[in-house]
Amino acid sequence: MSRRLLAALLLAVGAAGVALPAAAQDQPAEPDAPTTTALEDVTLRWGLNDESSNRAFAPDTYNFFSAGRIPDPGRGGTTIDRADWSSRDGAVRVEKWDGTAWRRATWAGLRTTSAGEPLGSPTAGTFSNHTVTVSGGDGVVDPVEGTATIAWEGEVTVLYYSGMSFFHLADPVLEVADGAGALTAEVSGYASSQADPDVWEPVAPERVTVADLPDVEVDALTDGSLDAGLSWRPAYLGVRVSGVPQQRDGEHAGSFPQSFVDVMDRLGTAAFWYSSGGATDAFKVAAPLTLSTGEDDVVGPTPTAAPTSPGTTAAPAPPTVVPPPATVTATVTAAAAPPSAPAPAPATATPRDRPDPLWWVGGSLLLLSVAVLLVPVKKRNTP
Repeated sequence: MSRRLLAALLLAVGAAGVALPAAAQDQPAEPDAPTTTALEDVTLRWGLNDESSNRAFAPDTYNFFSAGRIPDPGRGGTTIDRADWSSRDGAVRVEKWDGTAWRRATWAGLRTTSAGEPLGSPTAGTFSNHTVTVSGGDGVVDPVEGTATIAWEGEVTVLYYSGMSFFHLADPVLEVADGAGALTAEVSGYASSQADPDVWEPVAPERVTVADLPDVEVDALTDGSLDAGLSWRPAYLGVRVSGVPQQRDGEHAGSFPQSFVDVMDRLGTAAFWYSSGGATDAFKVAAPLTLSTGEDDVVGPTPTAAPTSPGTTAAPAPPTVVPPPATVTATVTAAAAPPSAPAPAPATATPRDRPDPLWWVGGSLLLLSVAVLLVPVKKRNTP
């Protein structure tokens, strides 16, 4: 081989060797692996607390949930009937524990235990055991950052005293960061006043924290645990709030989050969400909250023991009842009424025109007093 040919070959090889790194540098870099995980079709289940499935102190009234938005009755002191109640609205369902599984709620079941027995007195510790489920939640988990967000669309109405007072919870969102979670929702309702029964004003929606979850492991949201369900007990015991006369001593002292209690105070129902020293304080403790993506195999509600001394302190009073026009008026404090229920109102009555049972009790007592005063008393002749 001639020197000229050998030199040409060496030059070609050298040029190729120099060009290879440059060509390699022109290759596009492979994209980084994603650090987030998407969540789909997550179901949220929560019953708020036992008091929300309890019998109320006003005769023949109960605390319960209704899927969707109950329409504005136009004034306070009214109760709803079956026509205005719903067990399902879109992604929202109201379900009852029957002792073995969760079943779709019924109107009759709102006033019975899981065994089908009538609820006892408001301090008896017997509950209808209902929860609300909101399905179709979507979110994203970032295990590297330790954060997660899951959002749902849907609305539920929480009714106390069969609707004498109620509020709406809409579009909940769970946010997790630094090992803790916060469930927020838009809360709205109607402000009422026991001092002035004519007060009935809508309260604009406000997003507030309805549950604080102090211990949430982000990895559990992506390791398959959601298939069977994950449950947390929201913070309540030991939680202190301001702006309300909270009882801070005792076994069941605590509260729902401050922002939730604040809006409940504007609605006139704050005392149901913190320890007020009432006979039903044990029932106000926040119930477990569950998330799941598979078949709903979550366990049933945890029984709550009845207070050791039921009835020794006053329970929160319901809103003042507005009686229909009549020739005689009377004011009755519903919390002082006995828990026994009178006969139900006719099925044709509506929430607007049906007189409340408290009105009949007060009116009957007043008329009886007048009748006694009108009975002539025969004078006894003196010797």
